[in-house]
Amino acid sequence: MRHHRVVASLLLVVLGAGLWRASLAAAATQTIQGEVVDPASYLRDGQRGVTIADQTAEAADNGQTLAILETGSNALYLSLAERPGEDPNELLYEYVNQLVQVTGTVYERDGVKGIVVTSIELAQQPAAADPSPLVPPDLLKD
Repeated sequence: MRHHRVVASLLLVVLGAGLWRASLAAAATQTIQGEVVDPASYLRDGQRGVTIADQTAEAADNGQTLAILETGSNALYLSLAERPGEDPNELLYEYVNQLVQVTGTVYERDGVKGIVVTSIELAQQPAAADPSPLVPPDLLKD
């Protein structure tokens, strides 16, 4: 019986070390392109875009943490402060509801993503969509 306890204890130590190592690996420096959004307005009402920039800035002024809505995947990355007491919006504030490229340390836990932003710049705007209607080419012939 004592042997089983020792084996079980060793197994827990090994598994715990593996989980600890995996949690360290979850932090990685990445570059993300997306829109700086108010996550509450986006999640609740789907609001985004330059037309609500004043609303997003007001939310940030009142304590709302901003987020990056990644282009393509629509993954939402909450802005995180590097240390307790720091402002997580410091680098993002002047870019509310604009398309940006951010670099920073990304963390993910239980499906929630966050980023400690270390640099930010305006991103290239995507090319305008083809204005022609989606009609098969054979129907466009004279």
